Amino acid sequence: MRNLSWLALAVGAIVLVAIFNSFYVVRQDEQALILQVGEPRAVINAPGTDEAGLYFKIPVIQTVEKLDRKNLGLDIENIQVLASDQRRLAVDAFVRWRISDPLKFYQSLRNIRAAGDQLNDVTKASIREVMGDVPVPEIISGQRAILMDSIREKVAAELADDGISIIDVRIRQADLPREVADGVYSRMQTARKQEAERIRAEGEERARLIRAQAEREKTVIEAQAREQAEIIRGEGDARSTEIYANAYNKDAEFFRFQRALIACEKSLREDTRIIVGPDATSSLTGPAPMAARARARLACHFN
Repeated sequence: MRNLSWLALAVGAIVLVAIFNSFYVVRQDEQALILQVGEPRAVINAPGTDEAGLYFKIPVIQTVEKLDRKNLGLDIENIQVLASDQRRLAVDAFVRWRISDPLKFYQSLRNIRAAGDQLNDVTKASIREVMGDVPVPEIISGQRAILMDSIREKVAAELADDGISIIDVRIRQADLPREVADGVYSRMQTARKQEAERIRAEGEERARLIRAQAEREKTVIEAQAREQAEIIRGEGDARSTEIYANAYNKDAEFFRFQRALIACEKSLREDTRIIVGPDATSSLTGPAPMAARARARLACHFN
């Protein structure tokens, strides 16, 4: 009787454990694949659905394989690429992906680790194929966005039957190997230096031409100025001659006296003394005939 009691307790405990293990929870960031005797039978909370919650499975007969529903990432480093110009690059890439079809994913890859290995191999092959068709300058600075789109499309096409969706492929870094980079940078530095020397030479030649042009223009302007000055001086001399002639015709004696005074004024210096006769002062301020006579008595003596 006691043995039957223990047996009943054991059976009851087993039943309770079985019932407890028959319930499972599918979280919002998970998707569940129901397997019956190892064969997939149903998918719960697949992409595009909202079926998270508490579920029941048949003990022993059914098992549950849970898979990530969120986006996953994979870093791939040091991918050796031979560009179309036969130069090598070391490329680092990052892939964002997710399980879009749990049934295909389980049948093809089974788990995340196998999926990562497959994704790594396919991405490397696609990067080498796409980048092998373009030269290094375009990879480094020219068409990186276009190249990444092409790589993503190729990887997505390769893994479409494996239940994987490729969200994005990013080239984080694409550098020349160190031994190659040193040579490239040296050539770039030489090219930049030659370009700078060419620009400097062109600038100096341009400056020389500008200075020569300015000198020619200066010479022309000075010649024109001298010519204009001669014309003005000639016109002034002609006008002066005309004025003197008119003055001479009106009073020749006074005109000669005035010219004498002008000549004396031009000849005087600070230390020059003028000796004037005692009767010259009143004569100079008198009528024109008297002034004319006084001119004869005026003498300029220079020490």
